[in-house]
Amino acid sequence: MNDLTTEECELIGALIGDGHIYRKNHKYIVGFTGHQITDKEYYLKLKQLIWIAWGKKVNLKFRENAIRIQFDSLEIVQRLIGRFKIPANKGKGSKVVIPEEISNNWNFLRHTLRGIVDTDGSIFIADKPGSPQYPSIEITTTSKKLAFQIREKLLEQGFRAANIWSYCSKLSKLRAYKIPLNGRTNLKKWVAEIGFSNPYKLNRALIAL
Repeated sequence: MNDLTTEECELIGALIGDGHIYRKNHKYIVGFTGHQITDKEYYLKLKQLIWIAWGKKVNLKFRENAIRIQFDSLEIVQRLIGRFKIPANKGKGSKVVIPEEISNNWNFLRHTLRGIVDTDGSIFIADKPGSPQYPSIEITTTSKKLAFQIREKLLEQGFRAANIWSYCSKLSKLRAYKIPLNGRTNLKKWVAEIGFSNPYKLNRALIAL
């Protein structure tokens, strides 16, 4: 498991988005949490990626409105923390960035961006004057560094990323940052060059196109 693969890059993206690493008292846990209904098919895909990239057989767990994947692995936790500098325990969301090893390679990076948007991205349609059914992708994160890193890399690849805007919600003390990719040109480019592994979000994107 020394070589970095596109499957692992996509998992790192999903981990950045909706995952967590727990390391304490000889416990070494990697986990992902999603929506029980809209993310169910996607979590079957995550299960396959975990087997391909890390050789771990995992099960889906359902609780209330959530779907979870969780497994224990000292080797994988040490790899994620040591090689890729993914923060463990509380505070991951506000500190995480895409590892340099990935961000400097577009083929790796596009798979990581796919994982981030599959978990922390939104695709929606709005009616604007002169532009009915106007589609947008929005990526939301509580890591300011990650938000600006993503925007910079998308601009380098020819995406027209709008300015980042931030807000504080009533549900969290952390400030959130949104990277908007507005319009059909951006959405078409995303589908063609990055894509979605989350069937729910892919379907929303195709409807918008």
